[in-house]
Order: sequence, then structure tokens, then C-alpha cells
Amino acid sequence: MSLLSHNNYSFDTTSEKFFINKLPILLWITAVYVLAVTFQNMYSPLILNSLIVGGFIITHILLYWFADRLISKKIALYFAAQTAVIFAAVFILKEGSAVLLIGLLPLLIAQSMIVLKKIIQIVLVFSFLYSQYTVAILLNYGVEELAHYILIFIAILLIVSFYYIMYNRQVNERIRMKYYLSELEIAHRKVEELTLVNERQRMARDLHDTLAQGLAGLIMQLEAIDSHMKNKNTVRAQEIIGKAMAQARKTMRDSRTAIDNLREKSISKMNFQDAVKEEITRFSDATPIEIESEIENVFPLNNFVREHSLYIISEGLANIAKHSKATKAKVLVKKEKHHLNIEIEDNGIGISNLSISQHGKYGLRGLQERVRLIGGQIRFESKPNQGTKVVVSVPLEQKEHSNEI
Repeated sequence: MSLLSHNNYSFDTTSEKFFINKLPILLWITAVYVLAVTFQNMYSPLILNSLIVGGFIITHILLYWFADRLISKKIALYFAAQTAVIFAAVFILKEGSAVLLIGLLPLLIAQSMIVLKKIIQIVLVFSFLYSQYTVAILLNYGVEELAHYILIFIAILLIVSFYYIMYNRQVNERIRMKYYLSELEIAHRKVEELTLVNERQRMARDLHDTLAQGLAGLIMQLEAIDSHMKNKNTVRAQEIIGKAMAQARKTMRDSRTAIDNLREKSISKMNFQDAVKEEITRFSDATPIEIESEIENVFPLNNFVREHSLYIISEGLANIAKHSKATKAKVLVKKEKHHLNIEIEDNGIGISNLSISQHGKYGLRGLQERVRLIGGQIRFESKPNQGTKVVVSVPLEQKEHSNEI
């Protein structure tokens, strides 16, 4: 959710953009009042009338001060009140009426140009105020002065309207910028949150694919050692102990690599084909499952895709060892039509419910997450007691040269 809804923003650009900085308007109104009182007292001093008009000017200022609220609720009432205040002051301060009319009416007309949405509304407001201005000039100065004051009024109206519109456009742009900055800040926070979540998921996957798999392999080897020791087959037990020690060292190295990845994103420089064969050898040494493999050295394959592809194969084999109760397994890695294809198959008990790939063991969820990260697709084929086949297809970059070593 944004800090400002679009409705709120629309209201702000209608109201605040002209009243966010009211000082220039207030200074203008005050200057008009002082000038009108000066003209009046030059010809005919009217102290009481000047004070009364001062009260009207204060009312006029207050209406401007709360204009954002009044316009949003009763816009017609606002303009009617402003017009009544101006013309009441005009007829009380006769000699200074021209200053009040020329100084305040153009400001009100310019305001209507910005606030009102329809041209017909602006025309009606202008026509009404202009007709009242003409009547006031006729009553206070006579018909012989009318043309003169009309020219002055039009000139002041053009100047004030231009300034008022340009000034408030600048205010509007400042409000727009403030709005977009607030939206950008919210988006930045969301990106940080998503980055943190993704990093946590990556850490979980890396720890699962190193420590969890390594320990699972050690447990299977220790169980095999225990079985051979019970059968007093010490020679075979010692062989497995040696492999278990090598597995423990490999798990330690993988754990350190995972930690280094968290720090500096470093990855193994091993050839992809050799790395896959090493995973298969490790699986074969740790389990009695007979495994068949067909591994191509796929080019081009960047480091990011290579790392996740190795983890996918490792996790697929670990799932076979832990859950499938299979006697045979097969791994196929090849390139077809600019795609890296990985197939991991076993003849085990199968998956009774394929929804487990979405809601079950973390290993299968981890497979799906890694495939998604490298822009690939994954498919599970399984029937009870007829084995499971995992098929992964990953698009390869065509314009890169090989990153393999």
C-alpha cells in the first residue's frame, strides 16, 4: 500500500498545490488593503470604514487560508463568500474601491482557472465577477472612467493569472515529487525485504544441499559399517570407513564453500561434466544402488546455471537414496535445441501423490526453487511401485562463450 492513495493524491493536487505556500497570496492581499486605505485617506479620511474593511480583509484572508478544505466540500459557497466580502469592502471604502477590485478580483479569477474542472464553470465565474466589477466602477466612478478601469483590470488579470498559474504548477510539481519519492521509498523497502527473504531461502537450500545431504550419506555409510561389523566382515567395514572419512571431509569442504558463497558468491571452478561424475561416484560409493549415467559436457553454461544444476542432480540422487528404496538409478545430462536437459530416474516405490512436490519434503521443494531460479522447467513422472523420473529443462544463453574450465 502506498502512503498516499490515488484519491488522496488527486485531492492534494487540487488543494495543496495552490495553498501549500500561502505567504505570497497573503502578502499580496495585505498590500492591496494598505494601498486601498492609503488612497481612501488621501481623498477623504475614513478611519472607521478603514477598520471595518480591515475586518473584511481578515475574513478574505481566512477564506484563502482554509480554501483547501472549503473547496473540497462546497466550492460554490467558497467563491460566493469571497465575492461578497470583496464587494462589501468596495462599497464601504469608495475611494479605494478601484484598488480592491483590481487587486483582489484577478486573484480570485486566477484561482478559479486552476480549481474548476470545466471551461464553462470558469467562464461563468469570470463573467459574473467581471459584470460585478463593471457595476462597481460605474457606481463609484461613473461611465466616463469605465473604459480606463477595464483596461487596467484586464492588464492586471493577465499578469496575476500568469504568475498564479506558473507558481502553482511549481508547487504541484513539488507535491508530485514528494509523492513519487514516498512511493520509491516504499518500493525500496519492499525490495530489501524480498532480498532478505531470498537470501534466507538460498541459505536454507545451501545448508540443506551440503550439511543435510552429507550427514545423510554418512548415516547410510555408518549403518552399512554397523551391518558389516555385526556380520564380522571387517574388511568391507574398513573400506566403507575410509569412504565415510572421505565423505566427511567432502561435507566439510562443501560447508565451507557454502559459507564462502554467502560472503563472496564464489563457486567451484570444476568442469561441469567432471563435477556431475563426481556426484554420481559419491552416490555409488555411499549406496548399493546400481547407477547408469550418460553425461555430456554442455556448452555454453554460466557459473550460476552450473552451480544450481549440480545441486539439482545432487538433491535428486539424495532423494533416491533416502526415500525411493530403489535398486537401480539413471542420470542423463545432455544438450538439446539450446536447452540443458537433466533426467534423474529410479525404479523405486515412486511418489504416491505428486502434490508432495509442492507441499511435501523440503528436498523436492528445493528442486523446484532451484529450477525456477535458473529459468527452467521441472516435471515429475511417477507411479506407485514403478519408480520416479525427474525431468529438468533449462534454456542456455546463446551469445555467451563458454565459462567452463
